[in-house]
Amino acid sequence: MAQTQMALDSLDFDGTVALATKVAPHVDILEIGTPCIKHNGIEMLKTLRAKFPNNKILVDLKTMDAGFYEAEPFYKAGADICTVLGTADIGTIKGVIDVANKYGKMAQVDLINVTDKKARTLEVAKLGAHIIGVHTGLDQQAAGQTPFVDLAMVTALNTGAKVSVAGGVKAATVRQVVDAGADIVVAGAAIYGAADPAASAAEITGLARAGNASACGMGKWLPWALIAGAVLLGLYLLKGGNSTEEMPAVADAAVEAVEAAPAVVEDAAAEVAAPAEAAPAN
Repeated sequence: MAQTQMALDSLDFDGTVALATKVAPHVDILEIGTPCIKHNGIEMLKTLRAKFPNNKILVDLKTMDAGFYEAEPFYKAGADICTVLGTADIGTIKGVIDVANKYGKMAQVDLINVTDKKARTLEVAKLGAHIIGVHTGLDQQAAGQTPFVDLAMVTALNTGAKVSVAGGVKAATVRQVVDAGADIVVAGAAIYGAADPAASAAEITGLARAGNASACGMGKWLPWALIAGAVLLGLYLLKGGNSTEEMPAVADAAVEAVEAAPAVVEDAAAEVAAPAEAAPAN
């Protein structure tokens, strides 16, 4: 299921907090945008962390040098994700990844203006980058660019890292982004520029999640339906059943088998999970 992220780009401290208060219940991640964090500093992070404990917070540092040193204070202050530019030296990128791991957090590598996005994606994925950011900047959007070609390339690599997409995403394009494989959908102007930011955030999140529940449900139950049907049909034939009058009873039995299957799975899963829960933490 795709998560939604709201980009807070205003320079106004109180205005940013007020906007975050409206949209926080409707998004998964609050992003302190680069202009906002540069202007307001780490106090913005501390304020949002205290007010919104249920949201993840991304600090869009766009680090270009001294990765570990620059990102560490923000992880200490409560950031869940910090960004580092994909155009940075590989040592800088590794530094942000290392400090994220130190605090049990995530590092996002932003591919904005990276020339060879495929090569850099594969390179940082090997270092353990948690998120790859497919990002079409504001100036690039003004020139008519979109993130879709880059998104298709990055998702096709199947690196195991999450993929975040930012760049002009709005209600009309959310499903296209999610269907293309995005794990995190970032919206900025589509929310903060709306007459009702909370309603816009809720709409975008609803669209990002639409279809996932039904698809997951079908994927979960279809194998059991096929197995139950095949087993019961086999038993019916083995017993020499040839009367159409017996078929409704077979169908009812198949339904009962499918309905019982989840409980069996859950019991088995609980037995498997129990030792893991008892194991000491690393």
